[in-house]
Amino acid sequence: LPSNTGAGYVIRRILRRAVRYYYSYLDYKQPLLHQLVFVLAAQFENVFPELKAQEGFVAKVVKEEEEAFLRTLEKGLKRIDDMIASANGGVIEGKAAFELFDTYGFPIDLTRLIASENKLSIDENGFEVALNEQKER
Repeated sequence: LPSNTGAGYVIRRILRRAVRYYYSYLDYKQPLLHQLVFVLAAQFENVFPELKAQEGFVAKVVKEEEEAFLRTLEKGLKRIDDMIASANGGVIEGKAAFELFDTYGFPIDLTRLIASENKLSIDENGFEVALNEQKER
C-alpha cells in the first residue's frame, strides 16, 4: 500500500510521478491510472494472481491516491510557476521550496524534477534549514 515510509513510499512516489506526467503532458485532469488496474490484472493473471484476486481493492487505493495527489498537484504547480518566474541566478530559494513542501504537500523530489526541467536548481541548504526549523517547532 502507498505510505510515507519504506516500500509504500516507493509506490507512492511512482504513482505521483505518473500522475504528474499525465496531468502536465497529456493535460488529463482526472484520475486515470486506476482504470488500468483491471486491464493489467487480466493481462498478468498468471504471474500475479493476487492482483487479479484484489483488483477492486487495488483500483480503489490507486484512485484515492490519484485524487489526493491531483489536488496537491494543481495547487503546487500554480505556486511553482511563480517560484520559477522569480528564481534568482537559476536557483529556487530553499525556503520557497520548503513552503511548497510544507504548506502544499508538494514532494521535494518533484520540485527538484520540475526545477531541473526548467534548467534551475534548488537551494538545498536553505530547504534543509527550513525543514530543521520546522522540526524544532
